[in-house]
Amino acid sequence: MVLDLKRIEKTSILLAFICILILALTGIIAIADGLYKWDILSDQLEQFAILAMLFLGIVLLACIILSILISLSRIANNLARIADKTENLNHNRNENG
Repeated sequence: MVLDLKRIEKTSILLAFICILILALTGIIAIADGLYKWDILSDQLEQFAILAMLFLGIVLLACIILSILISLSRIANNLARIADKTENLNHNRNENG
């Protein structure tokens, strides 16, 4: 089974972007709720919202770490490919020259 790292990375970045938007929106609403005493949600719903935001934060962190690890893997593979080409080029020069 071949993993499509580029596709996984793009999906991870998209999911991270969505999490950031949701967290930003709920954070703005939470700050406004605290400042203006709107009392939008009941106490139980506020606790659930806090847990949901915590979960989104964990998912966001996991997406960022996954994206970084995939990027590093792709960079390492490309560097190895470049090193092999350079080594082959040097080997051919030594044989001919």
